[in-house]
Amino acid sequence: MKNIFKYASLLMAAAMLCLVSCQGTIDPEEGGNGNTENNGGNNNGNGGNGNNQGGNAGSDEDLVLRLFSDRNLLQTNVDVATLTVTLGDEVVTEGVELYDGNNNKVDLPEFKFKAEADGEYVFWALYGTYTSEEITIKAIDMAIPESPEDPEPDNTRFKTRVMLTEFTTVGCSACPSMERMLHGLETDKNEDGTLKYADVLDKLVFTECHSGLVGSVADPCYLHNQAFEEFYMITGFPTVKFDIFTLLTKIEKSEVKSNVDGLYAAKASVAPGIAVNSSKKGSDVAFKVTVKAAVDGEYRVGAFLLEDGIEAKQTNIMVGEEYMNTHNNVIRYVDAHSSFYGHPVADILAGRTADIMFAWDLDEIWEYGTEKGAINGGIEWPERIDANLRMVVFVSMKDAKGNYFLANVIDCPLSGETPFEYAD
Repeated sequence: MKNIFKYASLLMAAAMLCLVSCQGTIDPEEGGNGNTENNGGNNNGNGGNGNNQGGNAGSDEDLVLRLFSDRNLLQTNVDVATLTVTLGDEVVTEGVELYDGNNNKVDLPEFKFKAEADGEYVFWALYGTYTSEEITIKAIDMAIPESPEDPEPDNTRFKTRVMLTEFTTVGCSACPSMERMLHGLETDKNEDGTLKYADVLDKLVFTECHSGLVGSVADPCYLHNQAFEEFYMITGFPTVKFDIFTLLTKIEKSEVKSNVDGLYAAKASVAPGIAVNSSKKGSDVAFKVTVKAAVDGEYRVGAFLLEDGIEAKQTNIMVGEEYMNTHNNVIRYVDAHSSFYGHPVADILAGRTADIMFAWDLDEIWEYGTEKGAINGGIEWPERIDANLRMVVFVSMKDAKGNYFLANVIDCPLSGETPFEYAD
């Protein structure tokens, strides 16, 4: 596939595209406020229309012009996106003008768009003195995955998991103590041979972020994303966070269990379901995430690209701890909006669903990672082994106080279906 936009720009705006399911709660003809922060477009809100990024100077401040697309990831020359423009709760058509990201007026009969070439297409709308924010429609030269079939359409009790993120680096002499403890979670056994912490492992999804360089030791697992590290408020290594903000304060397995059990109990009754269908063609990956709400709420979705089996000598390990030289669950790419809680999806009613699409180019991710690694310590990412890649997809939702929290997370393959998983 021809790649028009470089990975550096994708890192800022994210290669994410949002669409609302036919089962979702948003219908522009009936009003609603789906995707009000993003609408599948320019996630940082910096519209290219030269106006006020969705503001409406000189008009009723309660009225906002919004541009929606029912499909924001298209297969070139196959799929058709239908655009809808609303002013407040009303759909408007007559007098609406559409423009591209270069402020050129575009003609889309019946507000329908079909891409003839792969790439990203930016649109914004003008209606009188009202301007909308930009949206982005991405076109790729591969079929768009369908949502996995729901095995229990009437069920909203989902399997709940907690995300553990370890911040580390191979040059960190203090990090083996954390690795030793976490390894024990996966290997400690009871007298009868069963895993001692099986209940904790059943609730966890592991991720590992090599975000710093210590002792001038080049780390091939290095992730260049300072904003991500700052969002997690990382000030040293090792650091472990659960569900983004809960800090592990003691390097003890009992402390891990206490944190996991507490977070699990707090969100189990509201955790949404997550289903993913991903397809891969060459270095291009496209996947659809379907969110099914257990309770009414406002939802966001993010994803990490993970790599297993990276070989790099860990500083300060002891005899018998050579397993620490093989690094798994390593975050290679973060696609989660500038807020890192995830890209806005929609307000979803309990039992209903909404979809969001992602598109990645693995070649560009590796090229960018190696380029930044070379600048920041002479690092070269190892040759990519696609069989060692997988994804973590997480969903955040807004609580009663208006704050986001990580409501659920799943681990899934780079290519294939992961259906909703319901609680036992």
